[in-house]
Amino acid sequence: MPFPNRLPTAALMLALLAVTAAAEAKPPVEEPDNLLNDRLTLQAGLVFSSNQTTVRYDSNAGNPGTVLDGEKDLGLPSRKLIGKAELMFRMKERHRVHIGNYYLPLDRHATRPLDQSVNFGNSTFLVGDVVASELNMRLLAINYSYSFVKNDRLELAASLGFDVIGFEAAATVAARLRTERQDQSAPAPLAGLDGTVRISRRFYGEARAQYVRANVQDVHGSISTYEANLLYRLSPNVSFGLGYSGFKVDVDFVKATQGGLFKLHSTGPQLFARVGF
Repeated sequence: MPFPNRLPTAALMLALLAVTAAAEAKPPVEEPDNLLNDRLTLQAGLVFSSNQTTVRYDSNAGNPGTVLDGEKDLGLPSRKLIGKAELMFRMKERHRVHIGNYYLPLDRHATRPLDQSVNFGNSTFLVGDVVASELNMRLLAINYSYSFVKNDRLELAASLGFDVIGFEAAATVAARLRTERQDQSAPAPLAGLDGTVRISRRFYGEARAQYVRANVQDVHGSISTYEANLLYRLSPNVSFGLGYSGFKVDVDFVKATQGGLFKLHSTGPQLFARVGF
């Protein structure tokens, strides 16, 4: 009879329906150690940066200054250890705010004789003058991101925020009691993308990039930041990361008096620890 031959098939169908009903009745338990579910994180790390710098400082009368290579002409160290910290707060499942700052800023100093005459601000430094130069930079970043893709394996987001960048350049010839100093600070809006992928239970990959090019009043230029990291989730609350990060600033101050130029490209490997809840 054909009816008994259908019993295994019917039993299998009933079993599948029972499993499906059970799965719908009880949602899967969320893994507590999934980095993609963190609501609050605090990260601190070090960047072993390699830097390329160009600077120019015009006089009050509008006469252009000498374009200087910070590392070759002024002797500024090309490598510097930078400390980065970042706070992330997830307001809702798809909404996050990041606040970043350099707790070890990119400050560099050097003293060396000049190989050429240099116009810097309202002063002219001669060949052979021993110049003590300094270049200090500060950066504070605040951005909001919305995750247009969010699941237990992948998060992709678009971000919008701003970086507050400040720098100070100074040159001093002690023998002639002459010092010139320039400092600028301005917020710059940035837009970008970031993503995190869960490779395995303990390993994650993440990447982020932001960029802006704008002309605001007397300031023309562009800013870009980027990084890519591999993370190891040691415990539900602690992760360690290894990656590569960098930023590029290209700003031209077009003013009737005391204009100038500042370019900085800083890149390097980074190590960091992250605590999340």
